[in-house]
Amino acid sequence: MDIRLALAARLVRAASIAGLLALCTGASAQSFLLAYGGRVVPPMTAPVIPPPAADPAKPAEPPAPRREWDHALPFMAQRVIDMGVDLPNPYDVAVNAYFGDEHRTLSSLNVGFNGNPLQDLDFVGFPNARIKNQSYQVQAGAWIFPFLNAYVIAGTTQGTGDIDITIDGAGLLNYLGIPGCNLPPAARPELCTRTLAGTAHADYHGKTYGIGVTAAGAYKGLFFALPITYVVSDVTMSTTKGKTWNIAPRAGWNHHFDRESFLTIYGGGTYLKSDVHITGEFTFDTSGTVIGRDASMAYEISVRPKSAWNLLTGVNWTINRNWGALAEVGFGGTRKDAIAALFYRF
Repeated sequence: MDIRLALAARLVRAASIAGLLALCTGASAQSFLLAYGGRVVPPMTAPVIPPPAADPAKPAEPPAPRREWDHALPFMAQRVIDMGVDLPNPYDVAVNAYFGDEHRTLSSLNVGFNGNPLQDLDFVGFPNARIKNQSYQVQAGAWIFPFLNAYVIAGTTQGTGDIDITIDGAGLLNYLGIPGCNLPPAARPELCTRTLAGTAHADYHGKTYGIGVTAAGAYKGLFFALPITYVVSDVTMSTTKGKTWNIAPRAGWNHHFDRESFLTIYGGGTYLKSDVHITGEFTFDTSGTVIGRDASMAYEISVRPKSAWNLLTGVNWTINRNWGALAEVGFGGTRKDAIAALFYRF
């Protein structure tokens, strides 16, 4: 879409995300420009035979010349042009900026304390994670068929992640081999009845790249588009590359100012599926307890969107056959984001 850009940006979401978000997204810091925009104009006027009452001395108007498509792409373009459809320029480049804020679900938790190997410990919990991300991308695409655009995206991402951590004190003491929690209440170490809590904060940055396709169509003033984007993210807070699928169906209405310029208002939703693993380390102040020193915890966890779907709405301004701009916001569920894009078609 010149809505494709909005999606890639969302992936970078992983998309669309970046970082955790880029890893999981806006993908694609959610990469789709509304390149097609569903633009369809009324059919060309067919030759008209003058009515019998017309002055026979007056010649009939010549038929309109046949328009010729002079680009290699898209395939089948001439057939569509002959049906009265006004196609956009077939190639496009774009830049976009994506900003996201979302909550994520953590699973497959492996932790280790004070240098011990990572393992699944049920006395450690990660109840919530919040990711803030911004990413910047460039995109290049082409219309392969009048209804199908393919594109590639690449960019950078950066952001912050806050992960809440809780540790059951009795479980930690048992893990470290420190006795006492089985003693009578008056003799137990205080930590046996406490829950340690903290928030691990991390700044991250990295690169994203991906591919995508957008299927689009229109009927009179209405249009629909289905962008599908796959984004890979390589960020500093992960030992593996994050992979994100972003699917963002939308439909809208075109308001034409003239033959080349029109405004599209649209709405839809974004589906985000990501495969992200992050690693880190956090230190709890336990020096004043029976442990006698701070407890250092290393962790490795899987991260996925808390809500797979959220809603979106946006506006796309096709200034002329070459230039256009897009603004889009996502809301609902546990994810909020915004995208701005500028694109050039040729």
